[in-house]
Amino acid sequence: MDPVVIFHTSDLHNRLSPAAARQLSELKASRPGALLLDAGDAVAAGNLTFRLRGEPILRKMAEVGYDAMAMGNRESHPSRRILERKLREATFPVLAANLVAKRQPLPEAVQNHAVLNGVGGRRVAVIGLAPQITRPDSAWARVTDYVFDDPLSAAGRLAEELREKADLVVCLSHCGDRVDRDLAALAAVDLVLGGHSHRDFVEQEPGQAMIVHPGHHGSHVACTEITARDDARCVLHPLEAGQ
Repeated sequence: MDPVVIFHTSDLHNRLSPAAARQLSELKASRPGALLLDAGDAVAAGNLTFRLRGEPILRKMAEVGYDAMAMGNRESHPSRRILERKLREATFPVLAANLVAKRQPLPEAVQNHAVLNGVGGRRVAVIGLAPQITRPDSAWARVTDYVFDDPLSAAGRLAEELREKADLVVCLSHCGDRVDRDLAALAAVDLVLGGHSHRDFVEQEPGQAMIVHPGHHGSHVACTEITARDDARCVLHPLEAGQ
C-alpha cells in the first residue's frame, strides 16, 4: 500500500515568496494525490485587525492549491462580520473544531474538520484546532461572537467520531508543541501536524502519533508519508526565499 503524502507549512505570516509558492506547487504536482495543508497564522494581521483589501497570502495559497488550513490566532477575529471578511480570500476550508459560536453562526469558510481524498482514494479526516484566544469563562466572552473550547477535549470527541468515516485521522493544530504532545497521545489520532511554536522538528514517542512542525516564515515545508499511526516518516524541505 502506497503511503498518503501530506505537505504542510505553518506560521507563514504573509511571507511566501513567489519562488517558494512555485516550489510548493511543483512538490504537490510531483506526488499525485498528495495533500497540502497549513497549520495556521498564514496571515500577517493580528486577531483584532484585518486588511481592508483582503489577505494576499490567502489568495496566493488558493493559487498554489492548498487543500485546507487550521485557524491560527492571526486568522481569528471576535466579530463574525470581520472574521468572514478576513477569510474571504480562502477558497479552501479554514478548520477550527474548538471554535464555538455564541451570537452569530460561523462563516461558511470555517469548518471543524474536512475529509479529503489522499493517495489511493483513502479518506483523510483533518481536524483543525485553534489556540484558546477567548476562553468560555473569560471576561471577553461576554462581548465576542465566538469562544474557543479546550482543543484537547474537542479533538478527542471528534477524532472518535471520525474513525468510522476515515482511514486516517490527522490533527492540524495551531496550539503549540505542548498541546500537540497531548494530542499525539489520543488513541484515535494518527498524526499531528502543528505550528504556533515557531519550531521545526519531527518527533514520535512509542505508541503515539508522530508530531511534525515545519518552522515559520516559510522556512520549510514538511513532507509526511503515512500508512498508519505506527508507520509514518517525515522530511523537512527548505523553501526558497528568493524571487
